[in-house]
Formats: sequence, structure tokens, C-alpha cells
Amino acid sequence: MQRAQFEAGPNQVIVVYAPVDTGTEIDPAEVYSEVAADAATRASDGWRIVSTAALPTRHAQAFMGRGGSGYETKMEAVVVYAKP
Repeated sequence: MQRAQFEAGPNQVIVVYAPVDTGTEIDPAEVYSEVAADAATRASDGWRIVSTAALPTRHAQAFMGRGGSGYETKMEAVVVYAKP
């Protein structure tokens, strides 16, 4: 999973986690298990999760003109970390 980290003021960073784009339905457990592993590593340095968000970036098309659901095929998880 690719990560991009952005400084967001003193003792605060925003990390964007981008899973590999397979073009299929996203498995949230897979995404957030990697986020949790990274958060556990950061915790040893005093970083704590302040907030999280899921940012969908592509939705599967409707089939044969049908409206309605479908599923997200690409997304990023956004996490804000801070130190006290």
C-alpha cells in the first residue's frame, strides 16, 4: 500500500494510505489492518490517531443502465496522527 505523509502543524501529520487498485470491490478489513499496523508502529514514538476518513475515488458503473448501488473500486484511507 502506498503512503503519502503531510506535515500539518506542530506534532501533527496527515497520512493518506492508497491501496493497490485491482478494479474490484474494496476489502475494508484489508485496508484498515494495514492502517492499524502502521498506527501501532507510530504509537511506539508517541503518535496517536486523532481522526480517520475513507475517501472514495471511483465507483463501479451501473450495469446496463441500472441506477443504484455498485461498489467502490478505488479509495484512500486518510488518518490524522498527533503527539501530545
